[in-house]
Amino acid sequence: MTIQAEPYVSSNVLADGQLIIENAHKSVNYVCEIKTGITLDSFEQVAEYFTNLRQRLKPGQRALLVTRNLSGLVVEQLLKKNIEFIDIGGNIYLNSPEIYVFVRNEVSKQDINKSLVLTAAALQVMYALLQQPEILSLHNDYDEKIADISGVTPKTVKNTIKKLEELNYIRHKREGYEIVDYVKLLERWELGYAEELRAKLLLGTFSPIGKRNFWDVADGIRQDKNLYGYLIGGELAASIMTEYLHPISVTLHVKKNINERQILVDLKLKPDAEGSVVLLQCFGQDNKLNNNFGRWENNLAHPLLIHAELVWSGNSRLRETAQRIYDQYIIKIAQKNAHF
Repeated sequence: MTIQAEPYVSSNVLADGQLIIENAHKSVNYVCEIKTGITLDSFEQVAEYFTNLRQRLKPGQRALLVTRNLSGLVVEQLLKKNIEFIDIGGNIYLNSPEIYVFVRNEVSKQDINKSLVLTAAALQVMYALLQQPEILSLHNDYDEKIADISGVTPKTVKNTIKKLEELNYIRHKREGYEIVDYVKLLERWELGYAEELRAKLLLGTFSPIGKRNFWDVADGIRQDKNLYGYLIGGELAASIMTEYLHPISVTLHVKKNINERQILVDLKLKPDAEGSVVLLQCFGQDNKLNNNFGRWENNLAHPLLIHAELVWSGNSRLRETAQRIYDQYIIKIAQKNAHF
């Protein structure tokens, strides 16, 4: 491999670099673009970018994605779109008439299948690890601390840690454990959140009574937040944190000792499967946004829960906002993990 230019500039393209890959007989001219933090919810934006980049390249040039560690789920999507890539974890896909290379660094299919049986309790433990990855480095009492955050027993924590280690999501070190790949663990948790955990936490979906609209409800939610102590999540929280989205729905995370029926009466809501207000049960001791993130009050849900709700919706309208939540907040948590 030979770097020809860094950055690469032409009449139609501004990219991060130009790379020539050669074998004994042929060579391929790649225009490289560096993209980091690629997750399933941001994948379509990346795919669209590379589709446009290909159209602007000169004859004989090919587009190449250079990135950090890719999860197995993202690799699958890149292969389907035939986007050539190299990541620092050892995954390589080059597919030109001149050179073909495919190297995949992942857990076995047997391990992938085993990971799909994670219970709601195990997913709550994974949430705690994602929220405070530094806890794993504690030599003593890490299981007690994780149990408090996740709302499960220390025994469940130990069993989940063992399972996650078997699946290569975490690994043992001299003192405690560490997450092998934060993004990979995040994607597995969000998949489990959509498949298992959210259904367990769901209290109901509702809409305003009469001619009241969503913003009438949103105003009431903000007025009553201290009275009932619920946490604001979903689109409304994302709009507050990013100052970008125009929300049309909200998720309220309700504490266990609160009567949700009284909330419905005060906000004048009725059951509606297609409603704009979702109530979810809080779990554990820490579902809220930490003040370390900035100026927001403690009535917002944690960014992990907000991001998971946006991704769960599958709505393309929310994809860019989900990426903003990831870039502005979640990546700061991930950086606490030494091997992100």
